[in-house]
Amino acid sequence: MKKRGVYIFFILLFLGLTFVAADTSSNLTGIDKAYQCLSNKINNSCSSLTDEEKAFSLLAIGQCQSDLLSDAKTIGSGKCWPSSGCSIKTTAQALLALNSSGGDSSSAQNWLYSQNATPTQIVWYLEIDSSNSTSCTIEYNSGQSYTVNIDENKQLSSGAGNCLALSQNGYLLQVSPSCYNKNFQISCTNDFLTTTLFRKSTSSTVYVTDTTNSAASGGTTTENVKSSCFSTGTTCDYEGTLWAALALNAAGQDISNYLPYLIVMADENQKFLPDAFLYALTAKLQYKTSLLLLQQSSEYWMESGDKYYDTALALYPLQNENSSEKTNAQTWLLGSQDSAGCWNSGNIRDTAFILASSWPRQFSSGGGPTGPPDCITAGHSCTLLAQCSQENILTNYQCSSLSVCCNTPPSQQTCAEQGGEICSSNQICGLGNTNLPSSDTNSSQLCCSNYGCITQTATSTDDCTSNNGTCRAGGCATGEQATNSYTCTLPGDTCCVISTAPSSSSSGGSSLWIWILVILIVLVGLGIIFRKKLRAIIFKEGKTSSKPGMQPPRGPPYYPRPIQRMPERRIIIPPQRPSQPIRRVPSKSQNELDEVLKKLKEMGK
Repeated sequence: MKKRGVYIFFILLFLGLTFVAADTSSNLTGIDKAYQCLSNKINNSCSSLTDEEKAFSLLAIGQCQSDLLSDAKTIGSGKCWPSSGCSIKTTAQALLALNSSGGDSSSAQNWLYSQNATPTQIVWYLEIDSSNSTSCTIEYNSGQSYTVNIDENKQLSSGAGNCLALSQNGYLLQVSPSCYNKNFQISCTNDFLTTTLFRKSTSSTVYVTDTTNSAASGGTTTENVKSSCFSTGTTCDYEGTLWAALALNAAGQDISNYLPYLIVMADENQKFLPDAFLYALTAKLQYKTSLLLLQQSSEYWMESGDKYYDTALALYPLQNENSSEKTNAQTWLLGSQDSAGCWNSGNIRDTAFILASSWPRQFSSGGGPTGPPDCITAGHSCTLLAQCSQENILTNYQCSSLSVCCNTPPSQQTCAEQGGEICSSNQICGLGNTNLPSSDTNSSQLCCSNYGCITQTATSTDDCTSNNGTCRAGGCATGEQATNSYTCTLPGDTCCVISTAPSSSSSGGSSLWIWILVILIVLVGLGIIFRKKLRAIIFKEGKTSSKPGMQPPRGPPYYPRPIQRMPERRIIIPPQRPSQPIRRVPSKSQNELDEVLKKLKEMGK
């Protein structure tokens, strides 16, 4: 009996502790739960993961660095992934993760640069401009000189040798592909400026490079064409070039040579979400605006068919920014977790990428907190590399993988510079529009791009968004609850807010009841184990209370009542109809008894 009591005690204790553990895990927030789920999925065993999963796991929680490095294939001074067949995209992702975790990324850079190629889909031009007619001299090819005249209409008189042919409209000089990477030195008799332009060979849209050079009369400018991509075989790999440019840019390398190819080919490769990469590389708001306009249902992105991966990719360059689109996407993500806390049915790559892009944390290669002090905590700004000048970058502070620590916050452009329109206090942005942060708007104004401003009617109020809610037409998403406290602009829309998490006081109360339950379980277990001793103590106290000489407490006299008996009831049985005699079927036991008696009689004869 005593052993049984011990067993019961330990069973109850185990159930109590299990209940405590389950309650503790249920109190985890969605983000903490996701990190826990990813750690459980990996479980410090990275060998079974793909190289892509290892790269994103390293990026998110600092695990799998050694396994990722051991998977590399060494080619000369470079390393690439996977070893079975080197991929530009996978190698770039490995480079991005290694650079973020402080690993050696130089060999990955060496291999990527060895895959350089010249795209054939781009046409390049040289522009020379002056406010007055002028004569210019162009030198290249070891001192060869050519003279070109520019009239008052800015048209050129001729080309300049084999490298520079006069364009069809006569305003530009077309650069021959064989003359890329050559230096063209230009000098004019009047003040002038020079720049390079490019377009896709099948399109009429012309793009101007960011660099423009100017000189006074008799001065000299130098222009050259540098156009590159990363190729698989003899063909430019667009997705691979996107990832390689992103990784090299995060490593502090100059990637301007790859931008023209990425820009002109973006329309043909929307499934790779190029606006996310281009905004991360250039910080130009035109790419950010285009990216935000691709958000579906004000919740997620889905250009490739995988809304979890695409949403993580879209949010990646927005790590240090705030916008309603980002908030809505994060709300959708938190409402789309599975029961364990992961995304896309426990997909390791997608879960790790979502955490690294939306809720990044700093980890060492061993998975623990690491390294230099946090940039924002130290009072500085984490910005995209393109938003911070080289002299303002602080290398001794830590930011997320795509950001650098800048000692000055990024400067905001005016609304007009971003192609937007300032809306007054009684106006809202048009449907599908984006509210852009700008330097020339106040708290009561909006800077709306593309679709402009719409004047609100007296009934078109929307205090849902201003109170961290989301107006939805098709009902609230998972993790949200409808509220009637706020209104939406469009009739029929519902204001959805994030479901309220239990407060610290309620969780504290819950924890108190848990500990009370555990204590009761322990007491019950102790009572079972020592029940004999407790019974002896209880009976001993009972006997002591009835010793001679002890008098019962005095009280009012007690007169017992006489016992009252209930009157007997007479039951009148109604006469029954005569019926057939009931024949009883002898039971099996009766038959056996008869057999025994019969045998006894025979034995007695």
